[in-house]
Amino acid sequence: MDALGLVALLPELPPERTRLLDNLGRIRREVGPITPELSDALADHMNIRRGEVHEVVSFYSFLQVPPSATRVCTGPICDCMGARTLLERHPGALEVACLGHCDLAPVMTEGETIVPDVTHSTNDGPAIGLDRADEKLEDYAAQGGLALLRELPSPERIVEELKASGLTGYGGAGFPTGVKWEAVRNEQGPRYVVVNADEGEPGTIKDRYVMELRPHLLVEAIVVAMRFAEATEGFVYLREEYATSRQRLQRAIEEFRAAGLLEGCSLELVIGAGAYIAGEETAMLESMEGRRAMPRLRPPFPAQVGYLGRPTLINNVETLAHLPAILVQGGKWWADLGTRGANGSRLWSVSGAVSRPGCYEAPNGITTRELIEEHAGGFAEETGAVVPGGAASGILPPKALDVPLTRDALREYGAGVGSAAVQVFPSSYSPLRLLAETMRFFAEESCQKCTPCRIGNRALHHLFVELGSGEAPMSREKVDEWLLAMEKTSICGLGQASPFPVRNAMQWWPDLFGALAADPTRCQTPPGSNESSTSSR
Repeated sequence: MDALGLVALLPELPPERTRLLDNLGRIRREVGPITPELSDALADHMNIRRGEVHEVVSFYSFLQVPPSATRVCTGPICDCMGARTLLERHPGALEVACLGHCDLAPVMTEGETIVPDVTHSTNDGPAIGLDRADEKLEDYAAQGGLALLRELPSPERIVEELKASGLTGYGGAGFPTGVKWEAVRNEQGPRYVVVNADEGEPGTIKDRYVMELRPHLLVEAIVVAMRFAEATEGFVYLREEYATSRQRLQRAIEEFRAAGLLEGCSLELVIGAGAYIAGEETAMLESMEGRRAMPRLRPPFPAQVGYLGRPTLINNVETLAHLPAILVQGGKWWADLGTRGANGSRLWSVSGAVSRPGCYEAPNGITTRELIEEHAGGFAEETGAVVPGGAASGILPPKALDVPLTRDALREYGAGVGSAAVQVFPSSYSPLRLLAETMRFFAEESCQKCTPCRIGNRALHHLFVELGSGEAPMSREKVDEWLLAMEKTSICGLGQASPFPVRNAMQWWPDLFGALAADPTRCQTPPGSNESSTSSR
């Protein structure tokens, strides 16, 4: 279909502002990349100012890329495992920050096809059980699924069991789930339920594993959340790169609907368009409402003022996937799955220099060494650095392999659990290269809304590139000033947490920073901070 086909397509596109991203995605798939002419035509059809649609199109990188394009992931793990070789073999391929298939690194897509072929390396976990794949609703029911929908616990008991379990949000923020659910329930309706399936932190693959292997488990948990919140509308905001997840989740939703299990509930998928920042919950809501994915100032929080200004229960995929086990087996049972004083189990995304990269359910409190040796087949090479929980969680030396993966234990090392994306880098991969690639990711994926994040990440990326060549145009004191400004004054978690790996590296690899100028007045303007420079996003 050429551009003229848009004339025939427009009458099929709903005019509501909340459908803007969906409409743009459909035009891209059926007509082609969004040009100014296509953008204007859609704006006129939806009765939205043309400039507002243009700014949305310019914000989401994938809207301007042909669906058939070849994309090569150049995130830190893929860079370490050979992404540059893929780029040389595929001239004209587009570089992307992370494709969410880090267990297959280096990875690329040809259209919606992942290369290499997707395989799943996992285990038999007690709560989610990724190895018990449920391709059909009847398979899930035969495994004991749907028990909650047959006899739904009272809202009071749901909150009680969630609090007893100690379950916290597994998207990275770690807020107590029972407290969040209770807060939403206490707000006046109507209420909404939104599932954050836009995991984009490099190394994080766990939500994809749930959606591809246990889609019916997830849908049951979503329906329980909707019944609890008395919400008639629910949404799953899913990253565009997850084509298989989209297909399997949509099929599961249709099976639930056909079986009468969604009575009184509308559950829809909202497909993103390549913006990492849309994984921040308030930015996600902005995206769903037809705007750029720019984080909101808080308070108010989404539990009070969320989607379309109404109380909204937001959880990520994995958090919800633990719900059936907690409510069927009991909160205390789930809490006892943890070790070393930590509560429960979780899914650990494992990638890099290990024998069997994949996604494994294991106790909270496990050490990196135990996780790799007991589940991921052991270390493939000598370890040089470990990222314990995603790009924003920090960078640690090999001596941290025996530190329990808990918030308290990692805090002593200046790191965090984050999204539980454990990335193992070999000693042959320079920590400076790791820092440069990590900060490049943050610089490119910043939404550009607040100055400390917009300028600071770009400046730090350039700093580590130049340090790698033996130059250092910024003093140690100036680096510290930028890190503090980003941590204290950035609006959302991206700018607040991106300094963590830098602080870790300065602590554990001080020799790398020996070239930093000692004079605090030297080079007051950090490299790369020129406002005229642009992100490659």
